Amino acid sequence: MKNLEKEEVAQLLQVIQKKPAQRIVHFCESASALNEGLSSLCESYNNDYYIYCTNPTYFTEATKTFETQSHVYTVNFNLRRPRYLMQAIEYDYLISTLDFVDKNKAEFLQKCYPIIRTGGNLFLFISKSGYAERDEWRSILEEQYYVSVTIMDNIFKNYDVISAKRMHGWGD
Repeated sequence: MKNLEKEEVAQLLQVIQKKPAQRIVHFCESASALNEGLSSLCESYNNDYYIYCTNPTYFTEATKTFETQSHVYTVNFNLRRPRYLMQAIEYDYLISTLDFVDKNKAEFLQKCYPIIRTGGNLFLFISKSGYAERDEWRSILEEQYYVSVTIMDNIFKNYDVISAKRMHGWGD
Protein backbone atom coordinates (compact mmCIF):
# COMPACT_ATOMS: atom_id res chain seq x y z
CA MET A 1 0.00 0.00 0.00
CA LYS A 2 2.98 2.29 0.00
CA ASN A 3 2.27 3.47 -3.54
CA LEU A 4 -1.01 5.26 -2.83
CA GLU A 5 -0.96 8.83 -4.10
CA LYS A 6 -2.24 11.63 -1.85
CA GLU A 7 -4.54 12.92 -4.60
CA GLU A 8 -6.10 9.46 -4.99
CA VAL A 9 -6.57 9.14 -1.23
CA ALA A 10 -8.20 12.59 -1.09
CA GLN A 11 -10.65 11.48 -3.77
CA LEU A 12 -11.61 8.36 -1.80
CA LEU A 13 -11.98 10.32 1.45
CA GLN A 14 -14.70 12.41 -0.21
CA VAL A 15 -16.95 9.35 0.14
CA ILE A 16 -16.71 9.46 3.94
CA GLN A 17 -19.37 11.57 5.61
CA LYS A 18 -18.09 14.76 7.20
CA LYS A 19 -19.70 14.70 10.62
CA PRO A 20 -18.46 14.50 14.23
CA ALA A 21 -18.25 11.51 16.57
CA GLN A 22 -17.67 8.82 13.96
CA ARG A 23 -15.36 5.88 14.44
CA ILE A 24 -13.17 4.56 11.66
CA VAL A 25 -11.14 1.36 11.91
CA HIS A 26 -8.35 0.58 9.45
CA PHE A 27 -6.83 -2.90 9.19
CA CYS A 28 -3.35 -2.50 7.72
CA GLU A 29 0.07 -4.12 7.52
CA SER A 30 2.16 -1.06 6.66
CA ALA A 31 2.12 2.73 6.38
CA SER A 32 0.55 4.52 3.43
CA ALA A 33 -0.82 7.93 2.47
CA LEU A 34 -4.19 6.59 3.59
CA ASN A 35 -3.09 6.58 7.25
CA GLU A 36 -2.22 10.28 7.14
CA GLY A 37 -5.34 11.13 5.16
CA LEU A 38 -7.64 9.32 7.58
CA SER A 39 -5.90 10.85 10.58
CA SER A 40 -6.34 14.37 9.17
CA LEU A 41 -9.98 13.75 8.30
CA CYS A 42 -10.71 12.38 11.77
CA GLU A 43 -8.95 15.27 13.46
CA SER A 44 -10.92 17.82 11.41
CA TYR A 45 -14.30 16.33 12.31
CA ASN A 46 -13.60 15.14 15.87
CA ASN A 47 -13.71 11.46 14.87
CA ASP A 48 -11.80 8.51 16.30
CA TYR A 49 -9.35 6.62 14.09
CA TYR A 50 -8.36 3.10 15.12
CA ILE A 51 -5.41 1.54 13.31
CA TYR A 52 -5.44 -2.25 13.68
CA CYS A 53 -1.84 -3.10 12.82
CA THR A 54 -1.49 -6.74 11.77
CA ASN A 55 2.29 -6.44 11.52
CA PRO A 56 4.06 -5.94 14.90
CA THR A 57 6.82 -3.90 13.26
CA TYR A 58 4.29 -1.50 11.78
CA PHE A 59 2.50 -1.32 15.15
CA THR A 60 5.69 0.05 16.72
CA GLU A 61 6.13 2.53 13.85
CA ALA A 62 2.49 3.67 13.90
CA THR A 63 2.50 4.10 17.67
CA LYS A 64 5.47 6.47 17.38
CA THR A 65 4.05 8.29 14.35
CA PHE A 66 0.68 9.01 15.94
CA GLU A 67 1.66 9.26 19.63
CA THR A 68 0.78 12.97 19.86
CA GLN A 69 -2.58 12.59 18.13
CA SER A 70 -5.23 11.86 20.75
CA HIS A 71 -7.85 10.87 18.18
CA VAL A 72 -5.69 7.99 16.85
CA TYR A 73 -5.58 4.62 18.59
CA THR A 74 -3.08 1.99 17.46
CA VAL A 75 -3.69 -1.66 18.25
CA ASN A 76 -1.32 -4.59 17.75
CA PHE A 77 -3.94 -6.81 16.14
CA ASN A 78 -3.89 -10.56 15.54
CA LEU A 79 -6.21 -11.59 12.71
CA ARG A 80 -6.44 -15.11 14.18
CA ARG A 81 -8.44 -13.84 17.15
CA PRO A 82 -11.69 -15.78 17.52
CA ARG A 83 -13.66 -12.49 17.44
CA TYR A 84 -12.82 -8.94 16.41
CA LEU A 85 -15.37 -7.25 18.69
CA MET A 86 -13.54 -5.52 21.55
CA GLN A 87 -15.08 -3.32 24.24
CA ALA A 88 -18.41 -3.33 22.36
CA ILE A 89 -17.08 -0.68 19.95
CA GLU A 90 -18.90 -0.44 16.63
CA TYR A 91 -17.41 1.45 13.70
CA ASP A 92 -19.04 3.67 11.12
CA TYR A 93 -16.35 2.76 8.57
CA LEU A 94 -14.15 -0.30 8.32
CA ILE A 95 -11.26 -0.02 5.87
CA SER A 96 -8.87 -2.82 4.98
CA THR A 97 -5.63 -2.46 3.05
CA LEU A 98 -4.56 -6.01 3.91
CA ASP A 99 -3.08 -8.34 1.33
CA PHE A 100 -5.47 -11.32 1.25
CA VAL A 101 -3.18 -13.71 -0.65
CA ASP A 102 -2.72 -15.99 2.38
CA LYS A 103 -5.82 -14.97 4.37
CA ASN A 104 -9.31 -16.42 4.55
CA LYS A 105 -11.52 -13.71 3.05
CA ALA A 106 -14.82 -15.15 4.27
CA GLU A 107 -13.54 -15.60 7.83
CA PHE A 108 -12.22 -12.02 7.91
CA LEU A 109 -15.52 -10.58 6.66
CA GLN A 110 -17.51 -12.73 9.06
CA LYS A 111 -15.48 -11.51 12.04
CA CYS A 112 -15.74 -7.90 10.84
CA TYR A 113 -19.54 -7.93 10.49
CA PRO A 114 -20.31 -7.46 14.23
CA ILE A 115 -17.92 -4.53 14.63
CA ILE A 116 -19.55 -2.44 11.90
CA ARG A 117 -22.55 -0.49 13.12
CA THR A 118 -25.87 -0.91 11.34
CA GLY A 119 -25.69 1.12 8.15
CA GLY A 120 -21.90 1.24 8.44
CA ASN A 121 -19.58 1.00 5.46
CA LEU A 122 -16.79 -1.36 4.48
CA PHE A 123 -13.96 -0.46 2.08
CA LEU A 124 -11.60 -3.19 0.89
CA PHE A 125 -8.51 -2.39 -1.14
CA ILE A 126 -7.55 -5.15 -3.57
CA SER A 127 -4.90 -5.18 -6.29
CA LYS A 128 -6.23 -4.30 -9.74
CA SER A 129 -7.81 -7.50 -10.86
CA GLY A 130 -9.99 -9.10 -13.44
CA TYR A 131 -13.64 -9.94 -13.25
CA ALA A 132 -13.01 -13.34 -11.65
CA GLU A 133 -11.51 -11.91 -8.45
CA ARG A 134 -14.06 -9.12 -8.27
CA ASP A 135 -16.88 -11.65 -8.65
CA GLU A 136 -15.31 -13.82 -5.94
CA TRP A 137 -15.23 -10.86 -3.52
CA ARG A 138 -18.80 -9.89 -4.44
CA SER A 139 -20.02 -13.45 -3.77
CA ILE A 140 -18.21 -13.70 -0.43
CA LEU A 141 -19.56 -10.32 0.67
CA GLU A 142 -23.12 -11.29 -0.23
CA GLU A 143 -22.73 -14.67 1.55
CA GLN A 144 -21.64 -12.74 4.65
CA TYR A 145 -24.77 -10.53 4.42
CA TYR A 146 -23.13 -7.34 3.18
CA VAL A 147 -25.30 -5.33 0.78
CA SER A 148 -24.87 -2.57 -1.81
CA VAL A 149 -21.58 -4.03 -3.02
CA THR A 150 -19.83 -1.61 -5.39
CA ILE A 151 -16.43 -1.77 -7.01
CA MET A 152 -14.59 1.52 -7.50
CA ASP A 153 -11.99 0.89 -10.17
CA ASN A 154 -11.28 4.44 -11.28
CA ILE A 155 -9.67 6.07 -8.21
CA PHE A 156 -6.35 4.28 -7.78
CA LYS A 157 -3.86 3.16 -10.41
CA ASN A 158 -2.91 -0.11 -8.73
CA TYR A 159 -5.96 -0.90 -6.59
CA ASP A 160 -9.68 -1.41 -6.82
CA VAL A 161 -11.78 -0.46 -3.81
CA ILE A 162 -14.76 -2.60 -2.96
CA SER A 163 -17.41 -0.92 -0.86
CA ALA A 164 -20.33 -2.56 0.93
CA LYS A 165 -22.79 -1.85 3.74
CA ARG A 166 -23.92 -3.69 6.83
CA MET A 167 -27.68 -3.41 7.18
CA HIS A 168 -30.03 -3.96 10.12
CA GLY A 169 -31.86 -7.26 10.19
CA TRP A 170 -29.42 -9.00 7.87
CA GLY A 171 -27.12 -11.82 8.93
CA ASP A 172 -26.24 -12.96 12.42
